[in-house]
Amino acid sequence: MKVSISSYWKCQLIGWGAWFLFDYLLVRLPFMTSLIAGIFGLACTHFLRYLIKQFKIFNKTTVTQIVYLLLLISIIAFLGTWLLVWVLDVTGILYNKNLPPKSFTLSFWWEVFWGYHQTLSVGTAWTAIYFAVHYIRNLRKTEYEKAALRVRLAEMETQSLRAQMNPQFIFNGMNSIKSLITKNENDKAANYLTTFSKLIRTLFQNSDKKEISLFEEIETGKLYTKLEQMRFGNQIDFVFNIDEAIDLKDIKVPALLLQPFIENAIWHGLVPKENGGKVIVSINEKDGGVECVIDDNGIGRELSKQYKAQYEATQQSRGIGLTQTRLDLDKLLNERERSITIIDKKNESGESGGTKVIISFKENRN
Repeated sequence: MKVSISSYWKCQLIGWGAWFLFDYLLVRLPFMTSLIAGIFGLACTHFLRYLIKQFKIFNKTTVTQIVYLLLLISIIAFLGTWLLVWVLDVTGILYNKNLPPKSFTLSFWWEVFWGYHQTLSVGTAWTAIYFAVHYIRNLRKTEYEKAALRVRLAEMETQSLRAQMNPQFIFNGMNSIKSLITKNENDKAANYLTTFSKLIRTLFQNSDKKEISLFEEIETGKLYTKLEQMRFGNQIDFVFNIDEAIDLKDIKVPALLLQPFIENAIWHGLVPKENGGKVIVSINEKDGGVECVIDDNGIGRELSKQYKAQYEATQQSRGIGLTQTRLDLDKLLNERERSITIIDKKNESGESGGTKVIISFKENRN
């Protein structure tokens, strides 16, 4: 049967075994004296450990811990030394075996006094090591618990953000259907509702997932752009350029990563533009990571601030803010590199030529 020895006992046996060899081989003490001294040292330090646990010293403040430890090691070192000298005395090991024990004589107490300083030094060193090991372990445990708590809080916040994104997305879609019905475009509204139901089903399927594949995210984006193209007709064009060399199903991203930026490009960039425009969504591999680009040729951010449709602006600004927060949380939870870069494009005349959003992140392959 295999016997398992704890790290504590391994250190105890190795440490006091080395002390025995030091006394016997280097100090040249008698074998039995060195052996008994090693056994007493092991017993005293183990008793000290027992008292530390009994009094729960390591649950107290650091200063109180040090005071208690110094007091205990001082008392145990004295009692241990006295007991060791007494055992060596009565067994005849301390003095000549042919002479009677000299317990409690001047020479006896001198041996105790001399041995006490040595025992106190060794005991203090042992206590310092034990304290340092325990302190480091406690520190690591505390840091681990704090990190676990941060991760748990981040996960809960991520769940909350996902819960906020889906109702907002549904609300915007229902507004689009309402707009078509108001214009008496009932056939278009029916087709819109069919496509919208597919999109809602996709959202519900992903609602309990922390992340989805980039392939699923792009399919969700295509469904959304199909809805918007049904609503605006030929006024707005959508193009998806996907690098075929990228395995989109093997890359994980937060759900609804691209949709808020596509919606932002439509409502802030293209809707205010009289002749419409185009949104190009590109997925490329770059510097060992993946780069998602949402590029529109709309009116740009500066002019969009003057756009009067405050309702849509308010809703979409919230979506962009939530997406940024979700990316930050994803970076914390999964230790991935995430960044969002927004570029205000200019034409040759220096006028606004639209907006480009670049979302970069390192690939996460399973």
